[in-house]
Amino acid sequence: MLRTRAAGGEKRIAAPWAGGTHATARGTLRRMAIPTRTVIIHGWSDCSDSFKDIKKYLARAGLGPVDTIYFADYESREDDITYDDVADGLNDRFVDRGFISRDGEPLCDLNVIVHSTGGLVIRHWITRYYLRRERDPAAEHRATPACPVRRIVMLAPANFGSPLAHRGRSFLGQLVKGRWGWGDFLEVGQKILDGLELGSPFQWRLAHGDLVGRRASPYSAAGIQVTVLVGADDFDGMRGWVNKAGTDGVVVIAGASLDTMKLTLDCTKAVGSPADTPYQWSTRKAVAEFAFGVLQGLDHGSIVEGASDERVGATLRRALTCGPDEFKELMKDMEAVTAETYRATAKRQYQQFLVHAIDDLGNPIPDYTLEFFVQRGAKTSGAVVNTSTLSKAERDLSVRAAEALTREGHEHSADASHRRFLVDVREIAAVLADARTRLGDDAVLSMRVYVPDVDDGISYDVKNLQNIVLQRAAPEGGRPTFIFPDTTTLLELRINRCCDLVTVEREPRKH
Repeated sequence: MLRTRAAGGEKRIAAPWAGGTHATARGTLRRMAIPTRTVIIHGWSDCSDSFKDIKKYLARAGLGPVDTIYFADYESREDDITYDDVADGLNDRFVDRGFISRDGEPLCDLNVIVHSTGGLVIRHWITRYYLRRERDPAAEHRATPACPVRRIVMLAPANFGSPLAHRGRSFLGQLVKGRWGWGDFLEVGQKILDGLELGSPFQWRLAHGDLVGRRASPYSAAGIQVTVLVGADDFDGMRGWVNKAGTDGVVVIAGASLDTMKLTLDCTKAVGSPADTPYQWSTRKAVAEFAFGVLQGLDHGSIVEGASDERVGATLRRALTCGPDEFKELMKDMEAVTAETYRATAKRQYQQFLVHAIDDLGNPIPDYTLEFFVQRGAKTSGAVVNTSTLSKAERDLSVRAAEALTREGHEHSADASHRRFLVDVREIAAVLADARTRLGDDAVLSMRVYVPDVDDGISYDVKNLQNIVLQRAAPEGGRPTFIFPDTTTLLELRINRCCDLVTVEREPRKH
């Protein structure tokens, strides 16, 4: 169910932009006679004009002649355009430009730089055209082509959404960001924003396509190298009104990271389950090798100014030229940079939870409630806390834990079975520390799932989802097993839907 992580990031390492301390391997991954091309992909409500300085910087830095660096543009504020449309159009243009053949075979190595929503775009393209084929029965007769992408640098990517997306769909968002041309008046890109909204079904499906739904992720030092850079600063001045907890002004820092895992809480009693098993946990871990750096002094906009910030520029140079061994060194250096950023600033670290509730047939459950409690461990029986009256100390701690876990909750506007929670890691750690003092080392954090009946005779079986232990206040080894900073955890709840409106009897009935 739960995971542990080795301590890291405490060793001081020289800043990767200091120069002279690392070796680059420019071109070492290029296959014989295969050229390298660089593609820059913008985010929502933006265009390639915002990245012309980055192209100039890349050319000056020797990362390729000007004619090998391309801009990918898409009309992100067109209401009818979807992520499938963008990926399909991108694939066609890559064929037109000679990057890939019509069968998807690579004709060059691709380095890709993305900003914000561009992260979702490139991940969706890779998943759709190079990962989905592996599980497509219709494609079994032909080999899956190798993906041409060798390296991706993500600048403030919206890998797991933005709290501003649902604001962009509002009337105020239409006035501020909407298009003003004839025939597309006040369009903001409704379908793009739907996928960009916190906890969206699109993000859930995409994560299962390239992160948690696979035996091995395509993103690694020896595969597609991914470097993620995100600023630690909120917006200032008049733009500050949009700031939300744990963001760079636009995207969630924890959601920019690819550090992801999936937990499944299944109480549907699958065939073959032991009779005394009320529910089962299962875990899937995602990407293990990617570079993630949180940089102080930068926000969602200023991080794209690589030409004016040497930290971003030097990391770009390094990330776009290193081989597998050098990339592993970059990973370590970025970990140290991130640790130093949090030490030097007041920025708090968060963990993001994406929750999806489905029934035993896989249908969404739109109406459910999660409640959290802190109780004495003496009340536990196995992995369940026995229901009992809470003491004053337990009530106080439970209220604090619930506030910490649900304060930044969001229900997806198009599908309420998808929820998002953002947890202040330091705050929940303080609650658990107080629990150890007031209740003892065996204190536990537990969760209760409530789903109301649909109608007389149609209900959900939640009797086994009452007070399930999530974490102990003093876990083995003294390390947390459920809460991790700068990560996204996907939590799937599988609950049995019961119908008493069907009968099989010897005698006939009248309705």
